[in-house]
Amino acid sequence: MNLCTTSRTARLAYLGATGVLLAESTVGSYWDLARISYVRDVFERLEYPVYLATILGVAKAAAVAAIVTPGFPKAEEWAYAGLTFVYAGAAASHIAVRDEPKAWLGPLGFAGLSLVSWALRPASGRRNPLVPIRHA
Repeated sequence: MNLCTTSRTARLAYLGATGVLLAESTVGSYWDLARISYVRDVFERLEYPVYLATILGVAKAAAVAAIVTPGFPKAEEWAYAGLTFVYAGAAASHIAVRDEPKAWLGPLGFAGLSLVSWALRPASGRRNPLVPIRHA
């Protein structure tokens, strides 16, 4: 496999992982802030106070903004760390109350996507998927 193929594959993997991660985080942020019945039911099952949903909703929205806004690499690193903690914490919470795997595999997968997206992210300034890759 040549360098062009490898970088193209890595870029597609980054875009896929990041797209799914950002979509989930955006929808999850809205659900948390709106405190939809699903969120209230999960928080009740985990015995978490419902106001935590507001904190998580704001944190997810801030993380999405930090990841898509160019020029703030430290904020982006913190955003990835925060999303990893949010999703890994959700998985751990479900495991702690002995929920079925279907309850914790999703959050664990999103924690993994956070790590994959972070590891594959292009150098600063190369995040725009509309800018073609130039090879030497």
